[in-house]
Amino acid sequence: MDHSTPLLEARNISKSFGGIRVLDAVTFDVRAGEVHALVGENGAGKSTLMNVVSGVVRPDAGELLWDNHPVRLDGPRDARALGISFVHQELALVPQLSVAENVFLGRHPTARGLVSFREMHARTEQAMGELGHRIDSRRPVAELSLAERQIVEIVRAVAFESRLIIMDEATAPLADRDAEALFRAIRLLRARGVALIFISHRLREIFEISDRVTVLRDGKHVLTQPASRVTHEELVRAMIGTELKERLGSAVAGSAQSEEVLRIQGSLSLTVHRGEIVGLAGLAGAGRTRLLEWLFGAARPHGKNTGEAAREVLVSGRRLTLHRPVEAIRNGLALVPDDRKTKGLILGASVLNNIALASGRTRFFIRRSQEERAAQHWIGALRIKTAGLSQPVIHLSGGTQQKVVLAKWLLAGARVFLLDEPTRGIDVGAKAEIYDMIRTLAGGGAAVLMASSELEELMGVADRIVVMHRGRIAGELARAEATEEKIMHLATGGAD
Repeated sequence: MDHSTPLLEARNISKSFGGIRVLDAVTFDVRAGEVHALVGENGAGKSTLMNVVSGVVRPDAGELLWDNHPVRLDGPRDARALGISFVHQELALVPQLSVAENVFLGRHPTARGLVSFREMHARTEQAMGELGHRIDSRRPVAELSLAERQIVEIVRAVAFESRLIIMDEATAPLADRDAEALFRAIRLLRARGVALIFISHRLREIFEISDRVTVLRDGKHVLTQPASRVTHEELVRAMIGTELKERLGSAVAGSAQSEEVLRIQGSLSLTVHRGEIVGLAGLAGAGRTRLLEWLFGAARPHGKNTGEAAREVLVSGRRLTLHRPVEAIRNGLALVPDDRKTKGLILGASVLNNIALASGRTRFFIRRSQEERAAQHWIGALRIKTAGLSQPVIHLSGGTQQKVVLAKWLLAGARVFLLDEPTRGIDVGAKAEIYDMIRTLAGGGAAVLMASSELEELMGVADRIVVMHRGRIAGELARAEATEEKIMHLATGGAD
């Protein structure tokens, strides 16, 4: 087998969504018997490129070659016919079905027109054995651990003799011991000549398991090197670039005061003071969203994660147990979620009803005129561009929708703001306005805990930056000492 010739080659792939170019003439290839790592910051274009390779997305320009022959993928079925399998971070298994039934889901072997369960279990156990694992093929998937479920996904690919397996953040939900079991399976597949594309934010894993590594940044190809010839620092620099993006202008952080407003105590501990903006950094799967939603009573602890690690929450010195969002709201907490359309707004409702949603002002004993005056006050203060209070928020721009979410919490009298990716999906001009609002909140005495995937955003807005890695605090950096290299070093487990 010639391992020098690419099994799959993507040449000059470009793709735009809504006028925004997410892939710009990207070239990438993977060889048989190779683990090729694909890395980059969130939004770099990794997932879009893999969706092109797996037939989910059609490129605007460029071509795909398979075994050196041009191919056209009109859907995932075409990719599977070639032997391409995609193992996602969020597993697509049916918990109620057995291991074997999941492995052969939609492709059951038959005999005389009936499903051959004997063959299905035999082939599943054979594939398990080839990967060095012993999971009973008759066990319901619901009884398996996360690591075992991940192995089932890989067995599904092996059972159908996939020649290329794409693993997108496959280790994100796994502990180190479980990840090592996955690596053993990857090494066995590589030895059999299977090509693997490995996507991970954990750079230590990249160096441990991959033969080559490619870096994407802002939709462009930046670097392809043998993993043995690039250092951790060089990889981080390639991911983030050497230039500092001029998005924040002359940013001035909040002026923290001595009064402690929010404290989390336990193996995960952090504090936020009155008038302070604390940035929350971390890569995909680090636990930032879960921590903020848990603080707001919108997510329950699950396993050994941030919820269990943070045993106590104190707001203005009072120890609280927040089981529901309504309890958080009553104690002055506000959550601006990472997805405003599904978590922060009622899209079909009016601007007025969305702003009044959390304040309790919609009760019968509050006059409609009082409710409207209060909403108009915040519409003016936040410069919300709307045709009127009755306009449905679904017709507003992304930046204006985000302002409506903030207005909702300001009307409710919130004192602690939990912001999860507050500028996601909005244009540069609207971002600048959101930054101003965050600083104004802190200047007015609010405590702000803000998670963002944009490092320059955190460095421009926050007084301190707390970095998370795998559900824990990996380190903390003062504004003056924070650099993208230092943040990424902590976020990728470099401190360990």
